[in-house]
Amino acid sequence: MVYLIAFLSLALLLMSLLLIYTRIHNQSPLKLFILLFFFLCNAAPLIFIVYVNQLSSLKTDFIKLSTVFLIVWLVTAAALFFGILFRFGSGKEDQFN
Repeated sequence: MVYLIAFLSLALLLMSLLLIYTRIHNQSPLKLFILLFFFLCNAAPLIFIVYVNQLSSLKTDFIKLSTVFLIVWLVTAAALFFGILFRFGSGKEDQFN
């Protein structure tokens, strides 16, 4: 169950970052690399903690697990907010409409 929640959280974070990338005017591979690097920097602690928690016979690491999930969810919420703001906030005509 924890793997599913982690996967869905990271998928939502990736979609939020890609939504921001679609609104960047001068899209370049470097900017995409920076967004993917930001994603990996946020995903690595979550993947590590979930993996260690599943290997551990003691289930007392819930504070660490919940803290990492909280951080990932806060970053995801902020990225989604800014992605929606950039996507629908400008008055210019969008190429996807």
